[in-house]
Parts: sequence; structure tokens; C-alpha cells
Amino acid sequence: MFNKHLIPDAQNLSEGKALNIKVADYDFLITKYEGKLLAYENLCPHQNKQLNWSSTEAVDEDGDYLKCHHHGALFSPRDGSCITGPCQGGQLKKVTIGMEKGNCYLLLA
Repeated sequence: MFNKHLIPDAQNLSEGKALNIKVADYDFLITKYEGKLLAYENLCPHQNKQLNWSSTEAVDEDGDYLKCHHHGALFSPRDGSCITGPCQGGQLKKVTIGMEKGNCYLLLA
């Protein structure tokens, strides 16, 4: 059984951008890659810190990768794998997204 949490404005998210969503004590990143919405826990596997802080974007300057602004690690938005940085070979934890009646939801166990 999943708990559904609405992702506001998910349909308006542009490629190369990321939304931050907080649910209880957890932070998530929602991004769009090749037209598909994807969600990850907002925790870098290097030191379990959020990828972004305050108002910084969780993407690199070109919008091609998710970026940890603590140590510069870059993650593929396709699967959350770290392609460069101190946690190379690590991976962001993927979260399931569901659609219902035109709305997007995080589906959390």
C-alpha cells in the first residue's frame, strides 16, 4: 500500500530543472528527463547531505545532470547513477511516481 503525496506543478516542470518536495522529514527531487518525470531522495550517497541547499538549483549549469553542490558530484537524471565526483559508482535512491486524473504523486511505502 502506498501513501500518495501530490507533486504540485509537476506538469509544468521543464527539462533540465528540478523541483524540491518535502514530505514529513524527507526531501525529494523531481526532475524531467526525455519528457518523463522522475523522483529521487534528495540525499547524496557521499555524505547523506541534500544535493542543494537554500536557493541553489539541484542541477548543473547546463541542466543536463543532477548536481551535489557540496562536492560537485554529478548524477544522471535517467537512473540516478553518479557519473563523477567522490561517490562515483553510487546512486541516488529512486522514488516511484504515479499519475491519477492528470495529477502526479509521489508513491511512498
